[in-house]
Amino acid sequence: MRLGTVLAGVAFLGVAVGIVAFAMGAFRPGEKVAPSRGPEPASLPAPSRTATVVRGEIPLFEEAVGTVRSKTVVAVSSQVSARVLEVTRRSGATVSPGDLLVRLDDREATSRVAQAKQALAAAGMARRRAAESKAQGEARLLRAASQHERYQKMLAGQAIEAERAEAAETEWVQAKSAVAEAEAAIGAADAQIEQAKQVVAEAEIVLGYSRVASPIEGVVIERQVEPGDLAQPGRTLLVVLDPKALRLEAQVRESLISRIAKAQALEVTVPAAGERANGIVAEIVPSADPLSRTFTVRVDLTPMKGVYAGMFGRLRLPLGTREAVRAPASAVERVGQLETVVVRVGERWQRRLVTTVRTDADGLVEILSGLGGGETVGVAAEPR
Repeated sequence: MRLGTVLAGVAFLGVAVGIVAFAMGAFRPGEKVAPSRGPEPASLPAPSRTATVVRGEIPLFEEAVGTVRSKTVVAVSSQVSARVLEVTRRSGATVSPGDLLVRLDDREATSRVAQAKQALAAAGMARRRAAESKAQGEARLLRAASQHERYQKMLAGQAIEAERAEAAETEWVQAKSAVAEAEAAIGAADAQIEQAKQVVAEAEIVLGYSRVASPIEGVVIERQVEPGDLAQPGRTLLVVLDPKALRLEAQVRESLISRIAKAQALEVTVPAAGERANGIVAEIVPSADPLSRTFTVRVDLTPMKGVYAGMFGRLRLPLGTREAVRAPASAVERVGQLETVVVRVGERWQRRLVTTVRTDADGLVEILSGLGGGETVGVAAEPR
């Protein structure tokens, strides 16, 4: 009962206040209450330099990550089994083609070369003896032929007995046979000489294998052998690469591979070196990784300062264009997490909050909110 009495009193009091206010002219028929307005902000000083906010199409990209590698990497190994006597280079050393890298024990190879040269000398001596025999046989044949011819004429005139003519003929036949044998000996000696020369050449080649030289101009990046180790065919001794011929091996999603073609120019960035340059697509491996569903794309790089094999890189793939609002990066001022620009509104200059996303290579920053394009903004005197 008491609550109802209180509510009734409050309602009566409200009606009474309203009647008094109406009587004093606080409300007039058809009149609206105007909204309140705060004071307009004071105009900022006009900047010394200005620029126009641009709205237009910009290229759209997707980045594929990869690794910088050398196009030429050589695993230097031995072609013979031998003990390592000396390793002349360590990791990081620069080498030229033909520079000695590893020296192997060459005593066995040297012995084989000496034996082969002895065999060659023996074959040469046999040939000289055969040549001397031929010369003697030819002189004997010349005398026997002359005597045989003379005796045949005398026998025809019955000036000598038949036995003497037959003896002369036998001497002539034997001399011809001796010359033929000498010529055969010379041929055999020539064959032995050629064979011995091949053995010497092979032995010298094997001896040359005891000196392992650099096949390219480059830098030693791995040393996998030390003096006293046993070098074997196929075992890597050192690894040499060419630091000037680099390429980026990037993994590209299968849905984007159709956008890439051989010899196409694509932008490559190496964040650690702060370098960006165009590369040329040299190879697209025609098989996708079944786990990552990516293709390997190899892009040849132009010389980039501070870029080395093994560094992380990004490959920018064009996807078309999109509309964006951009302004000079020097127009944006940052205080903590807030980004503002000074924009002209009519004849006044006001500070406005904006949101940016990134700065492009041309020095323009993309504006996500706060500007719509076409505005005039102030630019710092010294671009940041």
